[in-house]
Amino acid sequence: MIEFAINRARAADAHRVDAVIDPPLSMPLVLDLDGTLIKGDLLYISLFSILRRNPLILFSCAAWLWRGRPALKRQLALRNRIDWDRLRLHQDVVALAQREKALGRTIVLATAADAILAGQLASRLNIFDQVFASDGERNLKGRAKACLLRKRYPQGFIYAGDSKSDLSVWKHADGVIVVNASQSVAEAARLLGRPMLELSGIAVGRSGRWSPIDQS
Repeated sequence: MIEFAINRARAADAHRVDAVIDPPLSMPLVLDLDGTLIKGDLLYISLFSILRRNPLILFSCAAWLWRGRPALKRQLALRNRIDWDRLRLHQDVVALAQREKALGRTIVLATAADAILAGQLASRLNIFDQVFASDGERNLKGRAKACLLRKRYPQGFIYAGDSKSDLSVWKHADGVIVVNASQSVAEAARLLGRPMLELSGIAVGRSGRWSPIDQS
């Protein structure tokens, strides 16, 4: 399914790309994973992939979670049985990333998902120049992600996300891409006053334009 989604995204991108990113190509496009690049959350997807074979894993999960959410993510990632071909991609996000990569922009995956799973997905998509993810000790989410991206890309970056926790990153981004977000999250993102693009997270070729900053 991943390959099919990529091919559809490429075909749509070749004929019609309505989403336009204005910031300089020197600024990387950074994508969140859960809820932004894909439908769903890799933590739960990995858990359910294991539960089918080993329902007793829930007892171990309680012990791992006691050590922290990053530890739980790592242990599940080590045991995952995810069928990657069944994973549902947000095809308009893929199309946008492919277009920007073809133009010469650096494409980055920055996710709170475990690095093992993020790396496996990134290797299948073959669009990412760099991957940042949780490592079993640090949960790369919200402020932690914002801090890392500011240090890595002092020249600025564009960030695509979908949830309330992404507001901490959008505050420091030079371009905001909101993907299939709730009305409250989208409105909070607009109030940041950054150039903003909204995507449905579903349809290829979904019309999108940067909303200019209100200078009034």
